[in-house]
Amino acid sequence: MVRAVRFLWVLGVVWLTGCAVSTGVVKDSPTSTAASVATLTELPEGEFSAQVMYQLLVAEVAGQRGEVAVAVNNYLAAAKESRDANVAERAARIAILAQALEKALEAAELWVELTPDNAKAYEVLAPLLLVFGRAPETVARYERYIALSADEADQGFMQISGQLTRAKSPVAALSVMEQLLTKQQSNPYAWLAHGQLSLRQGKLGLAMDSVDKSLTLKSHWTPAVIMRARILSLQGNRNAALAYLEKEREGELKNDVSVGLSYARLLTEAEQLPQAFAEFERLAEQEPGNVEAQYAAGVLALQLDKLDKAEIRFKRVLRLKQRMLESSYYLGRVYEEKKNPETALKYYFAVHHGEYYLSAQSRAANLLAEQGKLARAREHLHSLRVRNEQDQVRLYLVEGELLRKAGQYLEALAFFADKLEKLPNDTSLRYARALIAERANKLVLAEEDLRIIIEREPSNAQALNALGYTLADRTERLDEALDYITRALEVEPKDAAIIDSMGWVQYRMGNHAKAVGLLRQALSLIHDPEIAAHLGEVLWEMGNKQEALDVLETALEKHPKHKILLDAMKRLGL
Repeated sequence: MVRAVRFLWVLGVVWLTGCAVSTGVVKDSPTSTAASVATLTELPEGEFSAQVMYQLLVAEVAGQRGEVAVAVNNYLAAAKESRDANVAERAARIAILAQALEKALEAAELWVELTPDNAKAYEVLAPLLLVFGRAPETVARYERYIALSADEADQGFMQISGQLTRAKSPVAALSVMEQLLTKQQSNPYAWLAHGQLSLRQGKLGLAMDSVDKSLTLKSHWTPAVIMRARILSLQGNRNAALAYLEKEREGELKNDVSVGLSYARLLTEAEQLPQAFAEFERLAEQEPGNVEAQYAAGVLALQLDKLDKAEIRFKRVLRLKQRMLESSYYLGRVYEEKKNPETALKYYFAVHHGEYYLSAQSRAANLLAEQGKLARAREHLHSLRVRNEQDQVRLYLVEGELLRKAGQYLEALAFFADKLEKLPNDTSLRYARALIAERANKLVLAEEDLRIIIEREPSNAQALNALGYTLADRTERLDEALDYITRALEVEPKDAAIIDSMGWVQYRMGNHAKAVGLLRQALSLIHDPEIAAHLGEVLWEMGNKQEALDVLETALEKHPKHKILLDAMKRLGL
């Protein structure tokens, strides 16, 4: 016999703990599967024959080379030859990872044969049997798994529910769960698992019946309460869901953080942001170490302009050393709102990667430009890592906007011309150039770019609106302008910017009363200084000078340096 000492092999991070058997379409590419199989881990020591040692060595080398089929075949052969439970387990898990499910089933059956009292072996075998349509055997193996999981809090039912959710056949999966349920009528975990599977299949009525039965068996049970509220919400009864959770959190589950978090999330979904913030704040005070409560309270505080509260919450999250990138980004936002650019930059620069990386660094570049450091801002943008063309275009747009804000219209036009030579079909770059061309009084170029976009995308509301507004504001081609804006409004009838354009073209055509109605509507949707400037100007023209002053001065309080607003007031002699 040859002793295998710390034999290296696959599985790594994926290791398929709890048997994450995918019974649906394989999504991994051959390359990614091979890379996973090549990840190394340690095989326990054991006594193996020379033949088994050879098979294991071949399997290891094949795995490292990405020869997945060879690795699976040799590991399965080694399991059969050695009849070693550890080798059989690894053969099953590697075959699952490689989506060689027939061989995985063979290995898993051997593993169960060798260790008939091992719950993990049944957990791996049962869903594999269902893949091959062997539902009665699946039920039997799951029943054995449940019996061997008696010491687990949920007796294995949540794991079963998760596996059945991934089954190819929802009908077969639900049938298996219902057969398991016939012997578990007094088990609240069984009813909850059935409800969970039904919910994931979109069978809301069935899910509600099951969760109610689980609550009958175990009243005020947190996971069941949360699931019941979710079902109510999905059924369109959001107010009933909120009332239900509120009753629970004021009663038996008053101090239950999970119920409180679900209640707060549901308030957020219902756009009851002040109430959601109050609940997240309560939970954050109750559980200082709960990252989710602290983080959510911070996000809502920022959204509600409670900057001091947001600062406290995000700093707490950083101290907990979780969600550090997101919290650094939001702290940058907080300090930017507080007009503290240096501290904002510190936090933005701390976002080195992740979902918020480009957003943070783009805002950092904008702050640098606002400090008069345009060259440094552009250098910073050029230094950023991009994953794809979409990311690169996003940074081009940021850089072009920096040039526009700096009033360097000609340089911005040259910049976009260069980028459009490389990416002539990119609509966002062409649209950005059109807007800058209009600012630079290059109306021919602006119109040309917008027409190219509209020719390619006849329902592009932004381009239709931009061309219509430009014609209405800068030319006497009012009928043509009206046509473009009308087309844009047909695509986006509730867009405030397009409604504003329609109001402006009506004003230019002499339809003042109609213009005022449209501009009031637009301003009620978005308190935008440009819309306020238009409304103020039309009201003034109509002789409603006091109302015009009120509109303009209100906008000026919030936007004291807005060019279009200031230009309008200058034209009116104010």
